[in-house]
Amino acid sequence: MFSKLTDSFRQQGAALWLSAAVVVIVAAVAAPWINPYYTRVMIMGLMCGYLAASWNLIGGYAGQMSLGHALFFAIGSYSVALLARLPDVPLIAALPLAVLVSVILAWIIAAICFRYALRGIYFAVGTLLLAEIARILVINSDTLGRSQGLQIPNTPGMQNLSFSSNLPFFYIFLAMSVALALASLAVERSKLGYDLVALREQEEGAAALGVDVSGIKRFAFVISAGLTCIGGVVYAGLVRYVEPGYDLSLSITLIMVMGAVLGGRGTALGPFLGGIVVVLIQEALILLGSTVGTTSVSALAQMIYGLFFVVILLVFPRGIVGQVLYRRINRKATQLSVRTIQKAS
Repeated sequence: MFSKLTDSFRQQGAALWLSAAVVVIVAAVAAPWINPYYTRVMIMGLMCGYLAASWNLIGGYAGQMSLGHALFFAIGSYSVALLARLPDVPLIAALPLAVLVSVILAWIIAAICFRYALRGIYFAVGTLLLAEIARILVINSDTLGRSQGLQIPNTPGMQNLSFSSNLPFFYIFLAMSVALALASLAVERSKLGYDLVALREQEEGAAALGVDVSGIKRFAFVISAGLTCIGGVVYAGLVRYVEPGYDLSLSITLIMVMGAVLGGRGTALGPFLGGIVVVLIQEALILLGSTVGTTSVSALAQMIYGLFFVVILLVFPRGIVGQVLYRRINRKATQLSVRTIQKAS
């Protein structure tokens, strides 16, 4: 019965992946003929989906609520801005440099936090405070532009990271998202994925079964930080401007968290869907506010934004993709149980 149930689950998952593949192909083909505004929206949707999937490695699969991922995003974006001020340095060098810094810093943070068994609200608050400390340091640093931020100049090396239009960034984020989705699927079906789920559901039980809980959480946190940093590097090339008010704000972390939770924590496709939905709702409310042009409507739009996510999470407590998979597997399990009882009788 279990093997049949597993095969059924894979078939349902294959349907989701096939649908996602169709959407990706259609978007890739249609992108050059789409209005630049909608291209920009698609880029931001892909970026938020990618960031949510990066956070999902530690927050979804491992179940550790990190609220400081804006720190790694800012390391990526500020690396581009700082290297742009150095002569004869190609900006593509910001990518390995930023990832190296993020990985080392994440390893240090994880080693300290998980060494002393920080988890739950304590780990969340600890990572949030680290990001806030970094934001305060940047605001008080002349080198980092203080609260005004840094403009990324159009240097000769800029051709390595930016383009005359936003369309190439759409394909960059699309390729990054596809690669991360496939990697997440591979993790789900590997021993590492089973260990991550085990410690997420019952950390003490996983440790009793011989799972290296601290090592796996540290590994997931480091990889998640590195992937988030890559998103920050590409984002800086897109906007050519960095500032602590966005790159180091809690809002960028909440976008990651909301995208993963809305789409489905611990699923390969859920965070991408959630991130895109978050951006679409934001854009719809911005258009509503700009159309009417009143402060009261803007405040109302924020209330609608929060209410929307509350309703969605009430209807889909496991996220959109997670809830769909959960209901389908439950339905198949019930059908198989009925068939087994009928055959036995």
